[in-house]
Amino acid sequence: MNQTPDAEPASTTTPPRPGTGIVNQTPDADDLALLAGGFEAAMVGAAGPGEADQALYDLGWAELLAAAPARGAATAFKALGTTGAAAGLLDDVVAHALNVAVSIQTCAVFPAPLKSTAPAIHRGNRVAIDGLVSARARYASTATVAVDCGGKIQIAGLDTSLLPLSTAAGVDPGRAYHRVATRITADQLEWQAGGGTWDSAVVAARVALAHQLLGGARWMLDEACRHALNRVQFGRPVASFQAIRHKLAESLVEIEGASSVAESCIHNPHPLPAALAKSLAGRAARTTATHAQQVLAGIGFTAEHRFHRWLKRMLVLDTLFGSANSLPAEIGRHLLAQETVPRLIQL
Repeated sequence: MNQTPDAEPASTTTPPRPGTGIVNQTPDADDLALLAGGFEAAMVGAAGPGEADQALYDLGWAELLAAAPARGAATAFKALGTTGAAAGLLDDVVAHALNVAVSIQTCAVFPAPLKSTAPAIHRGNRVAIDGLVSARARYASTATVAVDCGGKIQIAGLDTSLLPLSTAAGVDPGRAYHRVATRITADQLEWQAGGGTWDSAVVAARVALAHQLLGGARWMLDEACRHALNRVQFGRPVASFQAIRHKLAESLVEIEGASSVAESCIHNPHPLPAALAKSLAGRAARTTATHAQQVLAGIGFTAEHRFHRWLKRMLVLDTLFGSANSLPAEIGRHLLAQETVPRLIQL
């Protein structure tokens, strides 16, 4: 059965097996191309998030992330966007950035929608958690969470049984992410020393999500182009009409512009370019979704057509770690504080 965002999470009664990946060295361009094709095939063939995660671990996702974190994440998240799968790879990207062991049995707690701050606050002996978790939280045994301890961010682990998952239906029918809000005591956390920083995790997550958004945007654009070429009105394909061509061209320009920034972040993983990449990718995905919907016309509004699944997933992804609407203000505050505008891309 083909994997789509509508697929239900894998059964939680039998956890996935440990990964048995094959990547054991830094991959070159040919290796990445082969892995990208393998990732897409595995995601399409998986029956749910748990099965997709296991298939990617079997292909070497964990080893790829260790060998080439930025490039590996870009490769895998492009495949996520293209296929619309709900694999919990963002858990691994955040865990790796926090210097936590990457495991299919470990999930991460992400910030609440539109936020990038630590999802937990420690006051006294109480810890308030308010954020999101992926579908992996249904079968993982441990969750990694960043805790704001009076302005200093500490990393801790906790048992996933302490996280009540909200199963309320949202815009994304695949339920790739769930809200979690709870209060626990500090002694229920396993504090970790010597880990990575939360800022590095935010950067890694934003760059990965930017590639996923752009992968989804390219899928929506391809679907609209295919429809425009095949749909005949007034005796000729609708792709021949100037208004249609302009919408498709505008989408492509935004995708390519955002892609250049996202690609630069692989070699320059700093907060400002990462925030810009995520913002531009979100805007490109929204613009492409709007134009694709107009090009697809009536068929694009139906539940039978696949477009609505990618549209809903992109709307959710845009809210993670800041959105196309919220990030420009963050970028502006950063530039005002620095009183300088850095050169983001060398021309």
